[in-house]
Amino acid sequence: MNLLRPPLYALLFACALPMTARANDFPTADRVEYVLECMMQHQGKQEYLYKCSCTIDQIAQAVGYDEYVEIATALRHQGLSGQRGAEFRDPASVKAMAAKYKALQDQARKACYVQ
Repeated sequence: MNLLRPPLYALLFACALPMTARANDFPTADRVEYVLECMMQHQGKQEYLYKCSCTIDQIAQAVGYDEYVEIATALRHQGLSGQRGAEFRDPASVKAMAAKYKALQDQARKACYVQ
């Protein structure tokens, strides 16, 4: 009976590992969208395929997908004008989310050599 315990523990560990690795995984379509937008900002140069992929991987390691959607949306819509844009420009909480994403993105870009 003692011989069965180590393999059982190893099996449980092996089963739990993929769940941990996928905890902050982003949908493929969102990763691709990020990389394509990033590459467009850099004249579509091939080298940025790897650099931009690295950047979104860094971001995915730092925050979960739901938080990513919130903070990225907050930053993306900061420039909206008029009444619709007021929701994204005025509240302090939204400004804080946008600032967090900008800092996170800047840190990831620096780590991945994206200028």
